Amino acid sequence: MQDGMEGKPAAASKKIVSSVLAVLTVPFTMNFPKAIFCYWITSNLFSISYGLVLKAPGVKKALGIPKIPDQPAATARRPSINLYSVLKKTLQQARTAAEEESASVSAAPTKVSNRSTPSSSAINQRIKHLEKQVKGKNNNKKR
Repeated sequence: MQDGMEGKPAAASKKIVSSVLAVLTVPFTMNFPKAIFCYWITSNLFSISYGLVLKAPGVKKALGIPKIPDQPAATARRPSINLYSVLKKTLQQARTAAEEESASVSAAPTKVSNRSTPSSSAINQRIKHLEKQVKGKNNNKKR
């Protein structure tokens, strides 16, 4: 496995997927302009060889690269969360909050407004009237 990936269950699948994608990239990029394909191949070969050389223990020691500490064998597991129970608890909290809010609203005196909200047909009529006024003003400016 790659350094630093030990103890991680998804590490093996990630390594396989990246290897497969690297192999599949060659046929896909062969139809690109030759300079791009040549650059990509040389760049990747250099990166692979660089990574392999740096993995060698002698090279690490000569360059003073510190050793990656081993992961502890047993890591503390977090308790699993039951999604259904969490959603049920959240819903109950929301209901009690809504009941408390409605109780406090009904206890407080309410302000009654004399102004009624206009219906959508009244708003549409007002918009049409304003549009006619604007068109009339535009026609007067043209004359």
